[in-house]
Amino acid sequence: MKFYAVKGDNYSNIFTSWDEAKKAIATICNPKYKSFASENDAKDFLDGKNILNEIKEPVCYIDGSYDEKTNAYSFGGILLYNGKEYEFKRRFESDEYSLHRNVSGEIRGASYIINYSLKRGIKKLHLFYDYIGIEKWYKGEWKANTNIAIKYVNFAKEVDGKIEVVFHKVKSHTNDKYNDIADRLAKEALDLA
Repeated sequence: MKFYAVKGDNYSNIFTSWDEAKKAIATICNPKYKSFASENDAKDFLDGKNILNEIKEPVCYIDGSYDEKTNAYSFGGILLYNGKEYEFKRRFESDEYSLHRNVSGEIRGASYIINYSLKRGIKKLHLFYDYIGIEKWYKGEWKANTNIAIKYVNFAKEVDGKIEVVFHKVKSHTNDKYNDIADRLAKEALDLA
């Protein structure tokens, strides 16, 4: 279930229906809204709490991009670890996964940063993403029907028990600083920025 937090001038509410949230957004001044996987995160948003201030473990954000002209895809990511920011970006030339466009980049980005974290001895990682499949396939909640999703599911099984990944869904293009950085890096990898 998703929770839609909506706030504006003299207004705040949480909805479990996007249609209801949209109605509220249309009627309030200066609306800000975001979807969350948990009601507590939605409440924190309404209260102005920054979830990053609450997290003690390493945090990463990933995003993917796709170039229609070349069929190349990419990922961008940022890892916040030990008070430092580590940026990642990588371009993949047209291959069998290009058919899935930016989703392929997001999957490869998630795998890369989880593996990078594991190699550095990180035991728990908070991963922020804007495509729900990143979490659903990893947790086995969605059936993997494509080669890249199957590869990602197999990767998740390989690292199971070695690293705990806590997933956080963010809405894309909503001025989330680190999500915007991951998006920019993914575009830079394709020379689209």
